[in-house]
Amino acid sequence: MRVKLIIGILLALLTGGVAGACIVYFIYESKPLWILPGLLIIPVTIYLFLEKKLIKPYQLIVSGMKLLNEQDFSTRLRPVANKEANQMIAVFNRMIATLRQERLQVREKNHFLDLLIEASSQGIIILDFDERVSDVNASGVRLLGISSVEQVRGKRLSETGVALATSLAALDNDSETVVRTSGVNIYRCVRSSFVDQGFEHPFILIEELTSELLKIEKESYERIIRMMSHEVNNSVGAIGSTLNVISDIFKQDDVNGWDDVLPAVEVSHDRCGNLAKFISNFAHVVKIPAPTLSDVSLNEQARAVDALTRSACGERNIILTLTLASEDKIIRIDGIQMEQVLVNIIKNAYESIGCNGEIKITTYNNPPSILIEDNGPGIPEEVREKLFTPFFTTKPAGQGIGLMFVRDVLLNHGCRFSLETENGWTRFGIWY
Repeated sequence: MRVKLIIGILLALLTGGVAGACIVYFIYESKPLWILPGLLIIPVTIYLFLEKKLIKPYQLIVSGMKLLNEQDFSTRLRPVANKEANQMIAVFNRMIATLRQERLQVREKNHFLDLLIEASSQGIIILDFDERVSDVNASGVRLLGISSVEQVRGKRLSETGVALATSLAALDNDSETVVRTSGVNIYRCVRSSFVDQGFEHPFILIEELTSELLKIEKESYERIIRMMSHEVNNSVGAIGSTLNVISDIFKQDDVNGWDDVLPAVEVSHDRCGNLAKFISNFAHVVKIPAPTLSDVSLNEQARAVDALTRSACGERNIILTLTLASEDKIIRIDGIQMEQVLVNIIKNAYESIGCNGEIKITTYNNPPSILIEDNGPGIPEEVREKLFTPFFTTKPAGQGIGLMFVRDVLLNHGCRFSLETENGWTRFGIWY
């Protein structure tokens, strides 16, 4: 506006100067003054010409700058009675149309990208230039086991305290790794970057492989167990029947020469029976039925498990403490299967302690969960990742099917769970 005012003043001064000069000239030369009005048409014409050539284009430039400054890409400049100005207007309108189209495309792509990120089953963590978390999508919140993005926003990965933090923080750009947590959850983590406004932003993709790998694993050991069970049962059944017949013949024979052989035959027969039971235990793990869901009180189930295991703990001088949530929660589970799971967990705890220890059972209502803690020797690092591996056991006479059963039942229920040792306590947490 200031430049426009200056131009207007200059044009007014020019017009006034020309008019004044004409008046002075006519008076000094004694010319007839009636010609003067006709001569004044000249400065007026000059003023109008300069206004058309200078002020109008300038006003167009100012209007265009205002539209650009306000990022108003929907308004167009109207043509005027000036060929040169109209050329500038046409160029400006084409530029505005291009900017509007590009901005619309960017917004649509950004909106689509936002929807895609939120709908993705992969967890996505976006970091800023200082390696601090700036955003996490819905799947990332679930996989990290946090309640909301605000829990980790602005923190470095090593400061978040999530189970994957150490592995994620150690990732280099354009690298990937497979991480197993709590011995059962398996994740593929990839770190890369994208360019935004000329700067690279690092991000991390987290893909959960647990269900796919466990499905393949289960199908594999199911085939092995079925084949092994079939072959062993057929052989054991035939051998057991033969030994039973031989034992009856020896018992009916009046000759005393079989007295030394008969005990060996009977022991062999019993051994065949034990082997059949051993194989049967594996078959039962494979044939875990689908859960029959019903409404169950979380606190009542904890009380039932406490009653079932308190005697065994007392025999070992182990203190069993039960702490129930103030507000009871009703959960949809198979009560029988889940009760056996909790009994197995506590059994593992008191067998790990041996004697003179403590076990705590605690329920929570937000979210509904149960935590079983023991102050036994803990889980060595080299053992932790193998705990839920089929047939793996640290017990001399174990079969490695207890935690297999626990794992499969919890996964069939869709429960999230973890097993870890920290500060002298081993904790098995289940979230319903």
